[in-house]
Order: sequence, then C-alpha cells, then structure tokens
Amino acid sequence: MGLGFIRLGCKKVNPDNYVASYSPFMVRAGALIGFANLLQRYQVQPVTVFERLGLPADYLDRPDQLIPLDTKVALLETAAELCHCEHFGLTLARQQNISMLGVIGLLVQQSATLREALATISTSIGHHVEGLCLRLEEEGDIARYLFSYQLSSASCQSRQHNDNTLVSGYNIISFLINQPLHLRAAYLSGPEATSLKPYTELLHAPIRFECPENGLVFDRRYLDIPVAGANPALRGVIGRLLKQSQRDGFQGRLLWIIDHLLPAGAVTLEQVASRLGMAPRTVQERLHQQGVSFQQLLDQTRVERVCTYMQEGDMSLTEIAELVGYSQLSALTRSFKRVTGLSPAAWRRQHREPRPAA
Repeated sequence: MGLGFIRLGCKKVNPDNYVASYSPFMVRAGALIGFANLLQRYQVQPVTVFERLGLPADYLDRPDQLIPLDTKVALLETAAELCHCEHFGLTLARQQNISMLGVIGLLVQQSATLREALATISTSIGHHVEGLCLRLEEEGDIARYLFSYQLSSASCQSRQHNDNTLVSGYNIISFLINQPLHLRAAYLSGPEATSLKPYTELLHAPIRFECPENGLVFDRRYLDIPVAGANPALRGVIGRLLKQSQRDGFQGRLLWIIDHLLPAGAVTLEQVASRLGMAPRTVQERLHQQGVSFQQLLDQTRVERVCTYMQEGDMSLTEIAELVGYSQLSALTRSFKRVTGLSPAAWRRQHREPRPAA
C-alpha cells in the first residue's frame, strides 16, 4: 500500500442499519468507557441515545457486561448523529486508555517489549472483543499493526467505529512505550470523513481510507522498546485471572443469547449453538468443563425473567410461564424452586414492593 492520501466521497450511514443487522459477536461494555460523559459534553442525555435504540438506561453501567458488537457500532453512530459530531468515535477514543481492555490490559502491561505486548493482545483480545482479528506484520524497517472486525456490511462501513478502533489502538501503543507513536501512515476501512484535520492533528501521518483493514504503520524499531513499568513476574498471576474471566465470558454470552431468544418462545441448545457458531456438542463440552449444564443456564435465565415480571407487573403466573417458555405452570414452579428455594408465589410475597396507600 502507498502512504499518500486517498480522497473519496463521504457516505452517510443510517444508524438504524446497525440495529436491524445482527452479529453474533460480543464485546465488553468497557469498550465504550467515557461514552455517557462525552454525550453530556455535547448536551445530549445518554438516556436519549439508549431509548432511541430500545436499550435500558443502565446499559453500559457494568464494564464487564457483554454487549453485541453491532450494538456498539449503533451506539457510536447514533451518538454522532444526535451530537452533530462527525468525529464522535475519534473524540471518544482520545479519552480512552488501556483500561478498556479489562484484565487483558493488565496482562499486556507486564510484557517485556511492545512486540510481546501486541502479540499478547492479538492472542487474547478475542475473549473480550469477539470478531476482532489482529495481525502484526514486519517488513524491512516497517511494522504494520492491522485490525478488522467480522461485522455485517453496514457496520463495517461505520466511520465512528473505525475511528474509535484506530485511535484506541494508537493510544494503547503510545501508553505502553511511554511516548507518542510516530506513524508513517494510518489505514481506515470505510468511507473518508469530510474533514481530515482531526486525524492529522492527532496522528500526524497520511491517512488512507477504503482500506481492507484498519491499521497503524510505524518504524519497526518501536517493537523492541521495553513496555514502561512492566513487571513480568506478574504475568502468571494475571494470566490465571484472565483464564477465569474467559470462562465467565463464555457463560455470560450464553446467558445473553438465551435471554434474547426467550421472547420468541422455547429456547433450545441447537438455537443457542447456532448463534455461537458452534456445534451443540461443543457447547455442552465447554459447559461441562466449567461444571454447569445448558439446562442450568436456561433455568437461571428463565427464573431471572420471572422475578422481573413478578416485580414489575400484574401478570398471572400462568401468563409469565408462557412468556418464558414453560408449557405448564408446574414446570415453572419446579424450576423456580430449584433455583431460588422458594415457590414463585412465596417469592412474590417476599419481594414485591407494597403499593402506596391511596
């Protein structure tokens, strides 16, 4: 690839396209750290963005919660539209740091060199940002760190998401080597922005658009720079924590898929496995290794929904049973008692808030 500018017409993308499309991949909510604060700087209330996409107001409150990758894209595009800010994703990334990687960020910081750090991100990031492919290329005195997402075609064209990914990567590398990374070029997939000034002011490098992958091009010598403040002795401890979070992440993704399939009717292992892109037997084996069964996760999700319905509405238990996929009320009662130790009626009496006096 050459290193000069390519100027192309900027394409406007409809945020609704991202909501309509479905990607099976998930990402930590922590990838959008600072999102609400930035919205408020533009006098936009976060709840306005969430409501527009049909999301609860506390959607990003838990950084380790898994959210659909396409929903992350839709949030960025919707925010850019409501804030009238063409560079919302880039601006957000300027405020983000390595903490957005969660436990992986801690592990990366204990790498001996930048090369080892980037290799660690490449091999571990999939457990926190699914569908993200990272690759380090070394050729002569040049290094290219390339990243792309397995997204729907609409999401791949997201100006906000591509900007956010590119600048986040730049910030993380600069943080690891404790100095600004001097780039030879930056690659962005998707259409060119109307104004190039925000890119050049931050990256001080030629920008290429409509590239197959997002990427940073820099001198290869940077790869041998020691990571600032690294303590390699901590890698083993943090690695064990990471393995635990990976186990939790797989179950978390399963629970999310089950929860979103429930309104459509009965949920089967085959349905969930299909959404995961796995064979049903593979899902069962992974869950067995973690000491849990698919039925236990299904019951857990159903019971959580039952509790919500009982607290927030006046539906009968028979109606609730149908909503969460039980063919008979007796089946709901057995599952509920197995999970909570109480019957649904007893739980409702204990937990439902009393109505205010008239």
